[in-house]
Amino acid sequence: MNRPLTNTELKERLIDTIALLSVPGVGKGRFHKLVKQFGSPSAALSAPVYELEATPGISHTIAAAIRTSGDREPARATYARIVQLGWDILYPEHPEYPKQLHNLHDMPPLLFRMGQGTSSDEKMIAIVGTRHASEKGKQFAYNLAIDLVHSEVTIVSGMAEGIDAAAHLGALEASGRTVAVWGTPLNVIYPPIHRPLAEKIMKQGAIYSEYLPEDNSDPGHFPERNRIISGLSEGIVVIEAGKKSGALITAKLALDQGKELFAVPGWPDAGTSLGTNELIKKGAKLLTSVTDIFDELPRLKGEVTAHKFQSLPELTETEKGIVAALSSGPMQVDNLSRTSGLTIPDLLELLLALELKGIVEELSGKRFTLID
Repeated sequence: MNRPLTNTELKERLIDTIALLSVPGVGKGRFHKLVKQFGSPSAALSAPVYELEATPGISHTIAAAIRTSGDREPARATYARIVQLGWDILYPEHPEYPKQLHNLHDMPPLLFRMGQGTSSDEKMIAIVGTRHASEKGKQFAYNLAIDLVHSEVTIVSGMAEGIDAAAHLGALEASGRTVAVWGTPLNVIYPPIHRPLAEKIMKQGAIYSEYLPEDNSDPGHFPERNRIISGLSEGIVVIEAGKKSGALITAKLALDQGKELFAVPGWPDAGTSLGTNELIKKGAKLLTSVTDIFDELPRLKGEVTAHKFQSLPELTETEKGIVAALSSGPMQVDNLSRTSGLTIPDLLELLLALELKGIVEELSGKRFTLID
């Protein structure tokens, strides 16, 4: 039986992991092959070129790059930066590394976290969809998240605009847990307007990313992170997705991972329904209420009786103030910000919550009004 690593040994192991992952051409897949071949990141970094080339998928160019990465100082600096930022550093053997991800063939060698950890028996459902969602789509995501939270289900999504944000907000509004998986490092909030949302998620859940602080915000990271969203979840709900929506990548990954896939149907001529309707044609479970999820995954229901949607919570004092300000008529967001004393990002977050509750609606020119 292997003895546990000392703190110093663990630190060096993490630095070696960062160093190996930072080598150009070494992604998650090649990293795992190298560690399997040599036993550890340190051994791989020290191996001669001819032995590295014997590893499947390692070309001479990559092998040479690994050998020239013997200087661990950049990796030490990155490690120090992560500690300074206060991120939790999780690796597959770490007790708080999500056990659900061990089933991924390309599981993250390192996973960074802000907020609260997840347990191995936590009930988790992903809700994803287009960034360009309709008001009805956002409302459905919001209400569905509330219903799931009432059965102590954690909501997983990607914190993008549209469906993702609505799902996170529904979970937060119902005082439930929610988890966001980012396609950017944890020091890069995207979209920037969601900073208030990120702060709320950290208090009622967790944010995960596999990217190092200095990693560029590559568009390819967003589809890559979707395997973590589906990997964490027992089922994936797709609400509104066009033919090329990133949510469809999550759906495909869910099927590859053997997860339950649900899709909300839409009008045949609506662009945001093309993807979801196609998923239903191909076998995704048609979803019209939370009951459809509980029917397929009864473990999630718990002791709570499922029904279509719970009543929405009462308004907070801040929300009441916004409603009072709008009672005299539509207001442009800048004027409303001055009247309420709220920053525009905080105000937009609250206005979205009020939209989802059916209290306000957005007009042209970033004007908001009460719904009659």
